Amino acid sequence: MSERTRGYAIGTVANLTGLDPHTIRAWERRYEAVRPDRSAGGARRYRDEDVARLQLLKALTECGEPIGSVAGLEDAVLRSRLERMAGLSESLAPREARRGPLRVALLHPRIAEQIRAHGSAPSGLQLSVREDALEAFVSGLHVDSCDVVIVGLELLGREPLRALERISRASGGRPILIVYQFARRAMLAQLGSRGARLVRGPLRLEALGRNVLDLFASDGALRSRGFAPLETLRRPNGRPAPERRFDDRQLARLAEIASAVDCECPNHLASIVTSLVAFERYAGECENRDQADARLHARLALGTSLARDAMERLLAEVCEQDGIAV
Repeated sequence: MSERTRGYAIGTVANLTGLDPHTIRAWERRYEAVRPDRSAGGARRYRDEDVARLQLLKALTECGEPIGSVAGLEDAVLRSRLERMAGLSESLAPREARRGPLRVALLHPRIAEQIRAHGSAPSGLQLSVREDALEAFVSGLHVDSCDVVIVGLELLGREPLRALERISRASGGRPILIVYQFARRAMLAQLGSRGARLVRGPLRLEALGRNVLDLFASDGALRSRGFAPLETLRRPNGRPAPERRFDDRQLARLAEIASAVDCECPNHLASIVTSLVAFERYAGECENRDQADARLHARLALGTSLARDAMERLLAEVCEQDGIAV
């Protein structure tokens, strides 16, 4: 393979960074944020350092920095600015403001072997949990066990989204870095929309350390703007979203049923609940460009479920008052 055909295609970079291809091209054209190589056919080919730089720029713009003011800065300056915004604010939670090495929970035997051969973890990192199998890994996680989670995509099993949810729940919503080599684009997009950072391996330990520090800094920056972990949003006070009181068939019947008195409240309430159910589903399945989108949609789904529960209670009360059997 020649030098002119190496690197990542723009679609892969979009999956790795959470930026859509239009934004990547616009940042390149308007601000020269990155300068990708070109293949023999003229297609853009991005290097690892281009991907890392775009991740930094994305994190800073999510914190409110205009892209025009940061696109021309050196990577070290970008990283320093992001770390200062994320890690030095006294208003951040203790784990974002803590000093010393970041504690890493590792589910990736190959990286574990690299660390063993090297004699130590990458600079700034410290292994706190290390397992080779998913079940043992999840069992060893708890809220105070780590600051960042690193997992190999192949070890998430046949249901990677469900496994990701379990890891997030067990770790208390800690930022998660997924290292992969080959995967379907749709699966990468789904994992990214659930809040995970994706990076293609194999990685040298230096590159791994850089990705982990950048992930931790960008996650802290999001939290400093009021974004809670996805798991917290989905399970307020440890409880899941309220279960539905009426199924689709019952709501369809109530939308048409005639009340004993000249009152159409059951019909109107059933229509409102039906709309809330539809939007709750939509928010939970909506495509996300990045972690901020995923967290917003989680809030929308949760808020709608609470509103739906309140309206279902009223509908049940009206049905009881009017003697309507559902």
